[in-house]
Amino acid sequence: MSSRKSIPKFKPSIYKISVKPGRELAELEITGQKFGAPNKRIELCQKGLKVRSAKITYHQKNTVVEHEVIRINHLPTFEQVRLHTNSPLYPGNYQIVLEFSPYDADKLKQLEGGDLSSQALRELLPSFDKQAARIDAKIEITN
Repeated sequence: MSSRKSIPKFKPSIYKISVKPGRELAELEITGQKFGAPNKRIELCQKGLKVRSAKITYHQKNTVVEHEVIRINHLPTFEQVRLHTNSPLYPGNYQIVLEFSPYDADKLKQLEGGDLSSQALRELLPSFDKQAARIDAKIEITN
């Protein structure tokens, strides 16, 4: 058995949630770093949520590349949503913007500034659930 800690495939630094009163969808912007071999998908954990739209943007020095999300697969059995792109996603800095529903604005607001390691995030927002991916992540909420 290896003593190395499991490295997450994506390590978020910040979750920015925009909740508009009277709107059915919440907007979620996740900024973070992708690790590992290039592939054409990003997997997020979710339970009972529906991602309606997604945009993935790569940011490196003076380079900004938007990757077209060609398919959004919801896998309720695995409590996951997978975002598939038409081009490879290389390691580096990314911004993922999602619109999802349903959401509970009051519960989301309670997350702000709290310790995310003990929260059941997948029931509140599409997220990266592995402990190593959550350790330094922050949540910001705007109306």
